[in-house]
Amino acid sequence: IFKFSSLYEDYLRENTDNKFWLVNTNKLIRFYDGADGLKTGHTDLAGYCLAATALRNNLRIIGIVLGEPDSKVRNQETMDLLDYGFNNIKVNVLKNKGDLVKKIKIDKADKEIINIVLKSNLSTIEELNDKNKYNYKININTINLPITKGNSIGTIDTYLNNKLITSSELTTDSNINKISYFKLYKKTILDMISGIY
Repeated sequence: IFKFSSLYEDYLRENTDNKFWLVNTNKLIRFYDGADGLKTGHTDLAGYCLAATALRNNLRIIGIVLGEPDSKVRNQETMDLLDYGFNNIKVNVLKNKGDLVKKIKIDKADKEIINIVLKSNLSTIEELNDKNKYNYKININTINLPITKGNSIGTIDTYLNNKLITSSELTTDSNINKISYFKLYKKTILDMISGIY
């Protein structure tokens, strides 16, 4: 929806005989840094209303005002709400997509050691001056081969003061297949020679 709600002005039905030029009634799109939506409204009963969205530094803020006396006040009150959010809240990226979380060994896999990584960024929303210390718990599902890179194989839970804050999916950094019978036989022989068995 942001593809459309972030446009300030454009043609509708441009390639027809009925094309017309439409200007967005959400003026924040043009004048507020990061504004990309979303919906204006007005009725006699509800007054002037606006649900506005803005995105800066990976942080999306939503500001909603209802019952304003005119569109000018509606816009200013909404910008004040968004400013408050951006001036007091931040996204804290604790770990990045692809960061190594754990190494595990899986029998009968074509790779002896498997790297468990984050499927996406692990982030929290915090007040701007927070210096929180988080604890993590890793949960690995029962592994069934083959594993396709990108498929979820578990989660990493993030805790603050023993309270679960967020849970993020884990995957592998490569495809993992079953070892061939020949390689498995060779590995068994080598393990026996080296004294593992």
